[in-house]
Amino acid sequence: MLINEIQLPKIIDGLAKFDGRKKRYVPYPSILKNSDTARTREIQLLADLQTEWESLKRIHPGSIGFIQSFNKYYQQALWPNERIFSFSPSSSDYFDLLWLSWSQSLSQFQIELYRQLEPLSQEGFDEFQSIIENKIAKAYESSRTLKHVWQVIVKFIDYQNKHYMFAEHHYPKIIAPQPTKTNPLITNTAWLKDGKALVKIICAVEHHWEQTADYSQDQIIGWLIFSGIVYGGINEVQMLQGWLISLLTKEYQPFIKERIMVSPRFVQKCFGNEREEGSDKLYNTKQIVVDMVSQCWLMNYHKSSSPAETTHIIAKLSEDKIKQYLTMVLSDLIKPLNIDLPPFLRFLRYASYYWEGLDDADIDHASVGVLQGMHNTAGLSTQDFYWFLNQKYQHTNEPYDLEHILTLSISKNSTNQKEKTNLSTKKIEVRKSDLIMNLTKDFKMDEKQKKQKTSKKPPTLIERVQKRYKQYDDLSEKILLDWVLSLLSRKGPPNNVTILKYLRAIGYEWLYFTTAQPLDIWSEEEFEELYEDILEYKAVVRNNTDIGYSANLLKSMHNFAKDKYNLPSVNFQHSKNGRRVRAELISPQAYQAIITQILGSVDILEREMFALLFILVYRTGMRKKELLGLKYNDIEGLKAATPSVVIRPNSYRPTKTQSSIRRVPLFALLKPNELSFFINFVQSNIGGNSNKFIFTLSSEQRPIDDHVPLKLLKRILKDISVADNVTDHTFHGFRHTAVSNLSLVLVGHSDLVEALTDYDESDVLRIKQGILGEHINAQDRWYALSGIMGHLSPERSFEYYNHFATLMATYALSKADITLPERTLYNVTGFTNKKLKENNANVRNSSVSIPSIRTLLFKNIIEGKRKSPKFTIENCDKKFLLSTNTPANNELFGRYGLNRVQLLLQAYDEELPLSKAAQLANISIHDAKVLIERASEVAAITTKRGKPRFVKLSDSNTPVLSPLNIQYQSDLRLLSLLLSNAYRLREKSETDWTWFIEICREKLSVSRAYLPFGKRDEKELQRFIDIAEKLLPLKRWLVSSNEDLLMQTMSSTDYQDIKQQSNESKNALHIGIASQDHREQMNKWQYSPLLRFFIHMMLITDEKLSILS
Repeated sequence: MLINEIQLPKIIDGLAKFDGRKKRYVPYPSILKNSDTARTREIQLLADLQTEWESLKRIHPGSIGFIQSFNKYYQQALWPNERIFSFSPSSSDYFDLLWLSWSQSLSQFQIELYRQLEPLSQEGFDEFQSIIENKIAKAYESSRTLKHVWQVIVKFIDYQNKHYMFAEHHYPKIIAPQPTKTNPLITNTAWLKDGKALVKIICAVEHHWEQTADYSQDQIIGWLIFSGIVYGGINEVQMLQGWLISLLTKEYQPFIKERIMVSPRFVQKCFGNEREEGSDKLYNTKQIVVDMVSQCWLMNYHKSSSPAETTHIIAKLSEDKIKQYLTMVLSDLIKPLNIDLPPFLRFLRYASYYWEGLDDADIDHASVGVLQGMHNTAGLSTQDFYWFLNQKYQHTNEPYDLEHILTLSISKNSTNQKEKTNLSTKKIEVRKSDLIMNLTKDFKMDEKQKKQKTSKKPPTLIERVQKRYKQYDDLSEKILLDWVLSLLSRKGPPNNVTILKYLRAIGYEWLYFTTAQPLDIWSEEEFEELYEDILEYKAVVRNNTDIGYSANLLKSMHNFAKDKYNLPSVNFQHSKNGRRVRAELISPQAYQAIITQILGSVDILEREMFALLFILVYRTGMRKKELLGLKYNDIEGLKAATPSVVIRPNSYRPTKTQSSIRRVPLFALLKPNELSFFINFVQSNIGGNSNKFIFTLSSEQRPIDDHVPLKLLKRILKDISVADNVTDHTFHGFRHTAVSNLSLVLVGHSDLVEALTDYDESDVLRIKQGILGEHINAQDRWYALSGIMGHLSPERSFEYYNHFATLMATYALSKADITLPERTLYNVTGFTNKKLKENNANVRNSSVSIPSIRTLLFKNIIEGKRKSPKFTIENCDKKFLLSTNTPANNELFGRYGLNRVQLLLQAYDEELPLSKAAQLANISIHDAKVLIERASEVAAITTKRGKPRFVKLSDSNTPVLSPLNIQYQSDLRLLSLLLSNAYRLREKSETDWTWFIEICREKLSVSRAYLPFGKRDEKELQRFIDIAEKLLPLKRWLVSSNEDLLMQTMSSTDYQDIKQQSNESKNALHIGIASQDHREQMNKWQYSPLLRFFIHMMLITDEKLSILS
């Protein structure tokens, strides 16, 4: 025949052939033999895909019109280049074809070619997609394998589009089905069915209580358990057991609004806030408000039971025993009603059907999950919660030696920090390392060379890894390499496949989170937070279900690094038997005491910076690295007095995950006085360069070192603690506190917010609107909170940080308006009608509103221990901590921050129209005109020689309006305090204020930042010093003159704090603000330009001051 066989291109060409007997494509054995696991999987999958594709094409052919031009295939088959015609002896085939015309032969060829070229129809493609998804779901399980498989499928579809189809994306890309995230809060049919059955049981029980007056001890315990489940929401077995023990042993305490609270400590599988020393047993403690129906049965129990009986009961108490108690009281009751008693765990699971619907019980679904044990959460230990509510603090008036606090004492390896910072700067753009890829190559090369016989001995795997050691210099990379080498060098080491598995399990995340970090100076809490973040990332982003395996590997590597690199010991929260979380909260009383101590004891140049650091961490919960890495240009909305900070990576601070990049609304989270403090600090310290860090020492440009906040905190806690009971907190505890407090604000009842935080109603509304927007009661509150905190999921907030979750949920249930018959109350508690009326019980139609007897129950159960407390309200003085003394906005003075006024002047100097300059500085056009007019008058003030006193001349020889800039950060730090004291002085003594400004106006100049006083001006000098002391401490002022004049004038003990510097060439006393002279070694101090800048700006902004003398 003259026509060649049709051979269209296929993706499996050279990889597989069609097996007619099996009716499918089968890979060549020789190809599979030389392929690794991933390549073998790919070839087999491509063969299966080609088989399914061709099979479906025969059933669901599409239109040939969608195909590319097929001339090349037609010509290739019909007229190949090597085709030649020759005469040959006749054959039977030849005679068979004699009767066919050429047109008939070509027609048959075209039909066959068209048949093979026909594409797959849309219907066929949909079926292809469905078949593939089903096959893959059954054949592949691991997420890594699935990812590779779907990449192969995309490759196959792209091949069909490229080689056959006219349109580039004729066949759409098949998107890998994402694993559905189960929502445990969705109500299912079982919840409805069993919930309705449960309501029938509850109705029968309430009727039984009304009819029955006598109960045995076991029955009372059974009904107490029933009440806790049905009315109190205690729907998790271990929590129920701990709750019951606390009630029976009278371990309850009075809580706000006549509530009774217990803090049961109970064994909990896989999660807790304590781990028993020497074992893997975990304990959890939660704060629970006891519901009122359970209180009724509790009264009954303690009336009829002795302490000895209680001890005996508790000794035998277990999950099975609780189940027996409940089954005993319910089985005989419901049997005549033909109601089946649901299994114990199902009874717990579906009890929420009843209590979620109780009147006035406003409880969100996430809190329902907390009470059911679906969300792990931990409260404070009993002792810690007591101290949270009742700890007393004091103020110690003792100055701190900052040098001691700044000295690093955490690790002997912490050296050369500047080099580490530079290294961090280099690596910040790429938060990954190719180390894992290279090590994987080494392991594979080692396996490959073991199978080959060569005359030259290849390097061993240990030698290969050691060679890598020289290529990588980051500490995190060296730790990983050293750990791998230690595994390889062990006696009886794990096999190479196992070590590579270890490496892949934790190596990528370890390097992702730790590259370019100063691990050698990290504290224990920083490593604990690191491992929390890594494991959360694996669970949420990587969908790893067994994070215990990764936790154990991280623990092994850290223990190795602890010995080799002197890293701190870390109490790993995760283990094979569960994880322990750190539960810690800083009370409002402690917070206020900390800020007060900082403002009183830290050096004046640094105190506001450190106070602001602790204010922000307490209110926002930002991580330490995030705080220390803040720059002034990370602040938005400052002009409008609604600042937010944007957390984003920079040269100091890499962000941990994409969710860590976020906007934190300070205008909502800070209280009004704290917000004013923040704005004043920023406006005073930003200067002309916003691209600088906020939390630096006044003498440096770099952020303070990582260890400084914790070291300062420990010193403060030691000083503010009363007697020997030193409070122990970590810096990370502030993050726990912020999450817990904000969860109360966003979701909790106002009673709890008022009692446990220092927020008032206006604070709550401002925070809700700032975080949630207009709809403050929507269902996204928990997601909004996790977003503010930079968490990947709300579960992280619950498990690690929210220590009020159970308290919030049970308090919400305690608001439920439950009604019981008057007879029931008498049968259970013994309260007569007379007793109820005497205590103002709400009785209607022989039914009693249980909340109306709250006080009566409280008095009978608490037995006079103490009144119902208010906690924060009675223990925490809510006065303003931070006195910024900003004037009222009805005056121009203080209406705008100095940096905004300065921006207006600079813009006007640059010949921007006044309207544009005012808009740029966010100043009203009226105020801008006033400020420009006054600035022009100040610029016109001249010296005796006729030169401008406060401003320099421009290139065109005309005065500019902008003040001379302040050069040093230490001067900017003093400006904040200077302004605050200036507002106070102006308010208290306007005469002194005016005199001070006027004398400075007359004596300061561009060439001198000090005031000269002659020998005869002693009274003026004395008055100046008296006023100056009200603006800045005397140790911040500098006086220089000749030795005799200094001795004569400044020898008084009143002036001993003023810095003095002798200069025999001077015949007058020169006084100004002192600034450290970094240029000179001999003369330690110089006059700061701060005073001149301050006077200049006051003359412009204070309309009461006369500019011209």
